[in-house]
Amino acid sequence: MRNGIIQFLLIFCAVSLLFFPQTSIDGAKNGLLLWSATITPTLLPFLLLSGFMQYYQTFHFLSRLFFPLKKLFPDINDDFFYTCILGFFCGCPLGAKIINDLILSGSYTKQEGQALLYVCNQISPMFTIGYTLTLILHGNINTLCFFFCLYFPVLCYLFYLFYLFFTKDFLHAHQISHPVSIKKSADQIIFDSLHSIFTIGICIMIFSIGASLISVLPFPFFIKQVLIAIFEITNAVSYFGTMQISSYHKIILLCMITSFGGLSAAAQTISVCKKSRLSFWKYLLVKFLFSLSSGLLAALFFIWD
Repeated sequence: MRNGIIQFLLIFCAVSLLFFPQTSIDGAKNGLLLWSATITPTLLPFLLLSGFMQYYQTFHFLSRLFFPLKKLFPDINDDFFYTCILGFFCGCPLGAKIINDLILSGSYTKQEGQALLYVCNQISPMFTIGYTLTLILHGNINTLCFFFCLYFPVLCYLFYLFYLFFTKDFLHAHQISHPVSIKKSADQIIFDSLHSIFTIGICIMIFSIGASLISVLPFPFFIKQVLIAIFEITNAVSYFGTMQISSYHKIILLCMITSFGGLSAAAQTISVCKKSRLSFWKYLLVKFLFSLSSGLLAALFFIWD
């Protein structure tokens, strides 16, 4: 069944590329331009830094900076607060890369890493402020309300993780012995970082081509809108942000799109944490539930604006 679906999609993509070559080329150019001009200079230094920090065990040293927080939860994993704070501010897919490295080093179990992936691999707040709120919405909405709608479901899930911490052996400190990354050389760390950034670039290019093809293929209007919304966040935010609809509905849609992050961001996430073999489908399901929750909150909070 799964192979049949993949075969159908591959044939469909091949036919689309043959019949819409210029659209495919334009989509590939847009994706590669985004990757080379924005993603690579922004993300590659962090990927290299993350690799060397793991190599020299700097993660655990930095975790000591959060000692005041750890005093409140003395049994919690030393890397927990570091992972949450850096993963939140740096955003997707660096949060996933940090979690992947800490799973491989033995700091987190696979189950703990899967749970943290939902919390620590959101779309960066800097992207939301700079692109969605400023460039698309022109600063015309309450930023704090938008962020509350966007991150409150994530915060609720974080409280659930604390519940698991107090009731089960979850996110407790683990005895780390012989981390996998210690065996890597500096050249291997650089190669892994380059491999990750090239994989991310391929994901961006593929989904950018897909978004371009969706705009010209004869799909029903509703299906076309849904596909654009879930494919790639930058194109989706731009598309719905410039639609001739009410500001109220626009805010709801943009909040849901930003919360979900898009299939492109999900593919980038899995590409950088495939060694830890985290579940792609569980990640998509939880992100979808976050998106619905954020949309509902936006519908309630902005109804009077």
